[in-house]
Amino acid sequence: MQRAQLKIDLQSGEPAWTPARRDLWRRIEQHDFEPDTPLNFTRRLARDHGWGLEEARAAVEAYRRFCFLAIVSPTPVTPSEVVDEVWHQHLIYSRDYWMVWCGERLLAPLHHDPTSGGPEAQATYRRQYAETLALHERFFGPPRQELWPATHLRFASPRYHVTDRSRWLVVPKPIAWIRHLWRR
Repeated sequence: MQRAQLKIDLQSGEPAWTPARRDLWRRIEQHDFEPDTPLNFTRRLARDHGWGLEEARAAVEAYRRFCFLAIVSPTPVTPSEVVDEVWHQHLIYSRDYWMVWCGERLLAPLHHDPTSGGPEAQATYRRQYAETLALHERFFGPPRQELWPATHLRFASPRYHVTDRSRWLVVPKPIAWIRHLWRR
């Protein structure tokens, strides 16, 4: 299948779900992020980020959708911070990422390029993120706010920071702690 068959023209009235795109989504959905191992991808994601298993599963589902959008979009797409965290973890599962995910599911390479920084890059990523949200809505409906915050929130400041918890005590903000208890 030609990758061009998957690309969409956002200005045309072209239907979003062509047979080629349905086939791509079917392959993406079939990818197993939870093999029967004690610390599979999803469990490790939950552990490493302090998320519950259902939160990690929701993040993986958002990542699946993002990767689909990356393949069908004619322009670059930008992930939410949650999706970016899943993507970073998937990259360290390099054999699965390159051989199975890109090689068999996406049928295309999907590179993760870091920002060059600065105001121009920030403006570019803000625009791309807003376009990604619109594309998500076209294919999957409105994205979940906790996984895909509005553009102004996504780029307000970085939410994630890698911290060695064996050396530092990390205490949640009271409101975050209360919300976490409420979800249980």
